[in-house]
This record gives sequence, C-alpha cells and structure tokens, in this order.
Amino acid sequence: MTLKRHEQRRLHALHETGLLDTPPEERFDRLTRIAKQHYQVDTTLFTLIDAKRQWFKSKQNLGMDTTPRRHAFCTHTIQQNSIYIVEDAANDPLFYKNPLVTSAPFIRFYAGIPLRDPTGFKIGTLCLIDSAPRDASHMDFSILRSLAAILEEELEREHLNAANQEKKRLLSEAINIDSLTKLPNRHLLNELFQDELNAARDRRGSLSVCFLDLDGFKAINDLKGHAIGDEVLRCVADRLRSAVRHHDVTARLSGDEFVIILRDVEHARIYRHILDQLRHPMHLQGHVIELSASMGITRFPSDDSDSDLLLRHADQAMYTAKETGKNCYHFFDLESHHSQQERFAIGEQVQHALDNDQLELFYQPQLHYKTGIVSGFECLIRWHHPSGKLVYPGRFLPYIEHTKLDIELGKQVINQAVSTLETFQVRDLPYTISINLSPSHFLNDEFLDHLNNTLSRYDMAFRKRLTLEILESTALDDAGLAASNIKACQALGVQLSLDDFGTGYASLSYLRKFSTNEIKIDRSFILGMLDDPEDEMIVEAIVALSKSFNRRVIAEGIEDRATEEKLIAMGCDIGQGFFYSPALPLDEALDWADCYARP
Repeated sequence: MTLKRHEQRRLHALHETGLLDTPPEERFDRLTRIAKQHYQVDTTLFTLIDAKRQWFKSKQNLGMDTTPRRHAFCTHTIQQNSIYIVEDAANDPLFYKNPLVTSAPFIRFYAGIPLRDPTGFKIGTLCLIDSAPRDASHMDFSILRSLAAILEEELEREHLNAANQEKKRLLSEAINIDSLTKLPNRHLLNELFQDELNAARDRRGSLSVCFLDLDGFKAINDLKGHAIGDEVLRCVADRLRSAVRHHDVTARLSGDEFVIILRDVEHARIYRHILDQLRHPMHLQGHVIELSASMGITRFPSDDSDSDLLLRHADQAMYTAKETGKNCYHFFDLESHHSQQERFAIGEQVQHALDNDQLELFYQPQLHYKTGIVSGFECLIRWHHPSGKLVYPGRFLPYIEHTKLDIELGKQVINQAVSTLETFQVRDLPYTISINLSPSHFLNDEFLDHLNNTLSRYDMAFRKRLTLEILESTALDDAGLAASNIKACQALGVQLSLDDFGTGYASLSYLRKFSTNEIKIDRSFILGMLDDPEDEMIVEAIVALSKSFNRRVIAEGIEDRATEEKLIAMGCDIGQGFFYSPALPLDEALDWADCYARP
C-alpha cells in the first residue's frame, strides 16, 4: 500500500470515530488527569491528527484547541509503533525552531504513545508535555502505556456504538478469532465445545479433547525475540489445522496453549500424527526452529463431564505428559481421579462438617508497611476431619464449587468473620478481617440479603473493618452483576478486594469496571519477582496503576525479607505470607500479632 493510500485510509478511520470537534468528555479527561498527576508534567493531551491540524479531544493545562499539523510533535509519534520521546526539544535539530518550542507552550520535554482505532490505524496520541527537559531513562512509562490501552478500549467502544449492523457482525467475528493465529479464541471455543458435546450426545458418539502446550517456547521468545515467537505460533496453528479434519475444532487458548476437539477417533495414531507435524523444522526469517509439544487427552463420554471440567482434565493430563518427558501425549486417568460419585461423597462429608462445627477459620496476619504493625487478618478455612487430620481447602472446596453447599459454606464464613470482629470490638483490638468469596456465592441471589441481615445491627465503622475478596474470574460468570454487587456491598460499608490480580485475561479492564477498594497481587508474581524480571515489572506496574486509581494494594505469598524490601520500595501498602506467619487459630494469631515487632 502506498503512503498516500495509507494516509487516506487513516484519515477515513479518524473521521469514522465521530470524535473530531466534539465537546470534552469525562471518560477521556479522567485518563489525561491521571497521567498528569502521575508524571507531574505541565500538560497531558489526547490528540487526534487530522489532514492539516492537530486537535485536542482532551487537554490538561493548555489554552489552545488545535495547532497546525506541521508543528505537531504527535505527527512524528503516529509514525512509530511505540513511545516517541524528545528529552529536550530546544536542543533537538528536528524541533528547536518549532513555534511550540520557541513560544507558548514552550515545549522542552515530550513523550507520546500512538493510539489505534479498532481497525488498526494510528489516529492520534496520548502524550506528556513539560516546559523543562527530562532524562527519559529514569522514567517508567508503564502507566502511560496502560492508560493508552484503556483509551483504545474507549475508542473500540465508540466504534461499536457507531457501526451499523454489518460492521457489528464483522466485529463479533473478530472478537471470536485469535488475531495472531486466526484460530478460534477461548470465547468462541466455549461455544464450539458446547455444540460438539451436544452433537456427540445426540449421535451417541465420542470426543477427544486434546490440550497442547509447546515445549520450550519461552526459550524461543527469549533467544530469538517475540517477532520470531509470533511466527512460530502462526506456523503451529497452520500445522494443527492441516493435521486434523475440517470438521474438527482447533483453537488457541492463550500463549502457547492450543486445544483440539476430535470427533469419533478410532485409532490412537492420530494423536501421534498431530505431534509429529510439529516436529518438522520451521524455516522462519532466516532461522531454523525445532520444537515439540506435550499433549493431554481426555475422552467423552468415558469422562462424562461438562466442557470446563473436560478442559481441566485434559490440562492435567498435559502436565503429566510434560513430566513424562515431553513430545508425547498422555490420557487423563479417570481411575485415579475423583469420580462424580467421590465428588458427591465429599459433598456429604462437608455438609456433615458444617452441621457439626468441624470447619474453623484460621487467620493469617497482614502487615501494614507504612506503620509497621499488624493491620488485620485474612481468614482461611480449615477442616478438622474426624480422622484427626487438618484438611486444607484445596482438598475439598473444588468438589463443592457451584453447588448449594458452596453458598451455605460462604454464609457460615461471613457469620464467623463477623463474630470475630465482635471479639475484636469487645477486646478493643483495631484489626480488620478479609474473607474469600467464591464466584457462585458472590453472584447468588441470596448473597446481598444475607450480608445485609448479618450486618444490620452494626454501625458503619464496624462494617468498614470487613473486606470481601473476589476473584477476577467472577466477572466471567456475569460482569454486570459482579459490578452491581460490588457497589451494593460498598453502600453497606463493606470493603472490596480484587483477589489474584494480574492472572485474568482482562485485568486492566476489570480495574476500571470494578470499583474495589483494594487490589491483591497474585502470589505467582510475588514468588517469582526476585528471579524473573518480567514478574518484577508486572508487580511494579500493578502497584503504580493501583495508586493511580487510588486503590490500596496488598501482596500475598511473601516468603523472604528481600521480597518484602522490594515491595516496600515499590510502594506496596500491605503484605502477608509465610515470612511473617502461616494462618493460625484465632487465639494463636492474636498472640502472634501482640508479640510482633518489625525489625
């Protein structure tokens, strides 16, 4: 495509947004205000680059509405694929004579990120401007990138609202297809999988659910670069498509994980055939790439589970294949796994435990870093099994998910937590309590009524000491209801925490949609941050972003002082983990807190 033709299409995409020459909007002004406050610059802008002008849709601390395009720093930004920086415009040969430098607003420092419309054209920028030069090597632009991503989400939403029915249909197709490999993504896979299950039941046929993970793919990204890594994923997708029949389902879950659903497989050699197709060397951009895959398989109806559980079983089998030696497949072992009958039996035992007060809350201290004292506790359930063993939640909670028992247990946890807060109040102890809520409990019709009735006789100061932790995955069930319940809980005075933050597929979007009081960083990032620079960058970005949104941030899984010191330096508010104390019975936890003194 010629440059002239590309510019014509870019300008068409810009005008299709319908944003030019429209009044300011709070949804955009809020983002530029956050950027200005975070980076402490004179001016922040959301610009749109038209044919002959630069127009400001949102501006902070700037008197003009537009400038000639030939003077715009942002004209250079939209020619980039990443951030464009001018550390000192007065000494830059490209800008030192620019009227925006020699006169108001006297630009010295500039940093801008190109913004794309939903079709991929760079129509404008999100930028920082200051009248003093800056050394960009000492600046972290992760917040600017995150705000730009939110802004692009708003542009996409605008695109959807303005599009006609045909465009909406095409966009729906795009949402269901992985942009890199052109395979169905997780969203579409869920629909196709359910269709395949229904069809298999109707014809009394079988399905082979194959979960594939590439062996050593991270090393390819690290050594060859992400561009080669993307080419590898495209090549893998093409080979998987070619290895199966046209009516079989091939999808990309995420990263280097793929799923294949095969109808009525008669010979096991098809599984080996799929893996062998990936073993052929790939000649990509002058590189010869060799890799293999590990595959886990479960078969319906032998494994008569729903689609989510079938995928989970295939995933478990895949890990066994990796442990076996990679480049192989492994079948999910129904005999060694808890069957549906075992699930029912465990459910009966948990019901008995509830009825006979065998379930107890243990308390893990949470340390407030600014004050250096214990600020509260997270409640973690333990089962005093009749055998004499103390059973941890991972051994029984998965078997009661999405059942009435799950909701009954959740109610009892809330009741016990409130009772503990009463104990704190009687003893004049200042501690808070955090409890975990399962998605099915939080979204249940009875949840708000039970919470309201439980807290009805307590004042707002008491209620504020109770924090409800919800998982990001709660939104997958019903994002609208989740957001509504969060607001209802806060209206009652209760605090909300977004638990395991960073592991969901739309974490940034949830941070914007869910007005929780607290962000809890997933332990997997905390455990790896000392050894993995990417984990460290993720933690630092989550802390900074949480601060920009005025959210309290807590880290779990702290196991050593080096991790604690790094989190404190990043600005993390609260920490918990085995470095301080495991979860303890209430009296032991209070004794520990009473004796704790941070060195």
